[in-house]
Amino acid sequence: MSVPYLLLKEANPGTHTHYLTDSDDRFKYLFISFGKSIRGFYQAIRRVIVVDGTFLKGKYKGVLLIATALDGNSNLYPIAFGVVDSENDLSWEWFLRQLNTVIVDDQSLAFISDRNTSVLKALAKVFTQSTHGICIHHLMNNVVTFFKTKGLTGLIAKASKEYRVADFERKFNDIKNISPLVGNYLVEAGVEKWARCKFLGFRYDIRTTNPAESMNASLRSPREYPVIPLLDSIRELLTKWFYERGRLSAKHKDPLTIEVERKIGRRIEKGKRFIVYPVNQNQFLVRGDKSDCLVNLELRSCSCGKYDLLKIPCRHAIKAAFSVDKELHPLTDDMYTTATWRKTYEECINPIGVPEDS
Repeated sequence: MSVPYLLLKEANPGTHTHYLTDSDDRFKYLFISFGKSIRGFYQAIRRVIVVDGTFLKGKYKGVLLIATALDGNSNLYPIAFGVVDSENDLSWEWFLRQLNTVIVDDQSLAFISDRNTSVLKALAKVFTQSTHGICIHHLMNNVVTFFKTKGLTGLIAKASKEYRVADFERKFNDIKNISPLVGNYLVEAGVEKWARCKFLGFRYDIRTTNPAESMNASLRSPREYPVIPLLDSIRELLTKWFYERGRLSAKHKDPLTIEVERKIGRRIEKGKRFIVYPVNQNQFLVRGDKSDCLVNLELRSCSCGKYDLLKIPCRHAIKAAFSVDKELHPLTDDMYTTATWRKTYEECINPIGVPEDS
């Protein structure tokens, strides 16, 4: 296996690969992270990583582990892949330690996973400074499974989405009053791990493991292949994605990415009837929604909480900005700009045998 590794690394500088065999020299673990993915993550990607695992379907009955993020246009941005013999404490810790060689642990980093105990243990050991969140879909499924009730899932979902602590506490108190057992379970799961407004770091709007599950779905057929063809299929898919997104971003003329421009458009429509009352050159009181909101354009903040957590102007901030003829892209996180999106895909991922400067 070392020959394909060496060729892949020659074609893609900065790529980190590692594999492990057991005492009988049989394959046990494999890890790969392309140099381009690593560099792009640091240059232009929201620092939120989703990790998940899925079973392989071929003769090798192993598990594919994935670490992925989202770019500024909400496209999947794969960071690392692992193939392991089974999904357990040892394999997840090995995978995350390999990931830690290319992604430095710090307080600005966030991870999202399901409630797999092996994942949670490994994250707590390896990425001690980062914040860890759990997938709200998995949490609600557990509530249904353990407590045999579907009646509370809607209220849990609404509580988890709240941007303001007071609104969250009101809904969460309703949940605890209806079912103290469910309330205790949600507290024990760690409210700061699933409630949007309670999260200790920044997870933007990534609240589920859907990105990793979508990555698994994209590799449905290759998951039947032996390890080396699987590895090449992953490389082939990433080569295609990076090329197509590079072309798309180069053609896009608006200052913000396609997906964010759509969000902005919807928010403009929702805020058409709002009325803005200036407080000073940066602060504005915006009325006309369910509640009055105080916007601070200099701090990129709104009392609704949405602007602060998602880093994209909310409908109140948009109306305030328009009232003083300010453009929206300077008020949006740089990760969502077209310039940053283009930077994400400036480099390509090369197949084996392609020179570095091709």
